[in-house]
Amino acid sequence: MSHPHTQLSVLLRRGEWMLSDAAFEIGGRRYTATQCRDTATVLDELAAALRQHATSLPSGELPTGELPGDSTPTDDANESDA
Repeated sequence: MSHPHTQLSVLLRRGEWMLSDAAFEIGGRRYTATQCRDTATVLDELAAALRQHATSLPSGELPTGELPGDSTPTDDANESDA
């Protein structure tokens, strides 16, 4: 993974852990209004980072079953039914 991809991956994992904790605490009615606002702010920042990252990616969608850098689709769309 390149450096920007690594940084974004780390941010996404931190966001995942933060949301997991928030879900647990909110379920137990232990999440304050300040914590809710702080979490929303972090999610806004994460969304901005994802949008910015998207601008560095090639436009268009990958064909189904194809990974970046893989020119061979992995689905069986070209196989006939026997």
